[in-house]
Amino acid sequence: MRMRTGLVVATSVALAAAAGIAPATATAGHGGGKPVIRVIAKGLDNPRQLSYDDGHLYVAEAGRGGRKCVGEGPEGPTCVGLSSAVTKIYWDGGAWKHRRVVQGLPSGAAPDGGFATGVDGVSALHGEVWGVETYAPPEAGVPTKPPWNALGKLLRVGHGTARIAADITAVELKYNPHKASVESNPYAVLALPDGRRIVADAAGNDLVVVSPHGKARPFTVFPDHDGNQSVPTSLALGPDGKLYVGELNGEAAKPTARVWRVDPWTGKILGWKSGFGSITGLAFSDDGGMYVSQLFAGVVTKVSHGKRTNVKVPFPAGVAVDPYDGEVYVSAWSIADRDGTVLEGRKTPGGQVWKIIGF
Repeated sequence: MRMRTGLVVATSVALAAAAGIAPATATAGHGGGKPVIRVIAKGLDNPRQLSYDDGHLYVAEAGRGGRKCVGEGPEGPTCVGLSSAVTKIYWDGGAWKHRRVVQGLPSGAAPDGGFATGVDGVSALHGEVWGVETYAPPEAGVPTKPPWNALGKLLRVGHGTARIAADITAVELKYNPHKASVESNPYAVLALPDGRRIVADAAGNDLVVVSPHGKARPFTVFPDHDGNQSVPTSLALGPDGKLYVGELNGEAAKPTARVWRVDPWTGKILGWKSGFGSITGLAFSDDGGMYVSQLFAGVVTKVSHGKRTNVKVPFPAGVAVDPYDGEVYVSAWSIADRDGTVLEGRKTPGGQVWKIIGF
């Protein structure tokens, strides 16, 4: 059994190709120099989406599973536990520090704690913090009593608690907007200035919009292309006021993944930009630069004025940009818990967050 997530399944399929990713190097940055890497947080458990809000950086930690292992399939067992969290990273006293805003949320992972899924998405705006939990169907054998009832839900995070704000998976179960198999994995969330929240359901191949009052409904369905489903994994609001959505459909050797451009009011698809490997993070700078995290290619790509510039990052996930100084943050080693995981017989570092200066 896997906790019904297209990303986890795709990760396990692509490991052999991606395991050789090298440590950080970079192409030319501002003024012809190379961007500088700073590791600002270590010891994270499968760090995924990032969100920047008023001097604070939030990271969704998918967790490291637990001791109860269920199922046995092509990817092995999934071990579940209450190890997922949302963590705040901040500068204090001349150093980067981090602490968990909320913890003890459902997580499923490989036996060694790698390749987890749990709280995969986070979005913070004006001090309010939102997270989304993946979903596991009842037949998966995971517990159902609280806090396991957070599975498939949009969560409002604060004061050490995570309250259910909307049921995202219920939209898939009721409407099945993509009309393929009924499957749900809420993976990314974006809080909009008008109080709505947009959630990307990676397994459902669609977006769900949640009203300020907590009503969830279908918003955008992404078509299959290049022989694969879309699998939306990342969200950003562009400087043009449009919604941008990154998808997993694509590999390093066959870069077919798209960044979709969507009307934030109607959900209508307005266009796309293609030529990426599997996308797991998306962010914009105020000057219109778009940053795209490509998991298996092992790079974060800046797209600006028709030019693409890469910085190598091992297994990058979420991306965020500080609107004040334009510095870029990215989750690295996003498929590993704090102790690292094993790829091709070698132990990786644990989950981290990097700051990229001059990118």
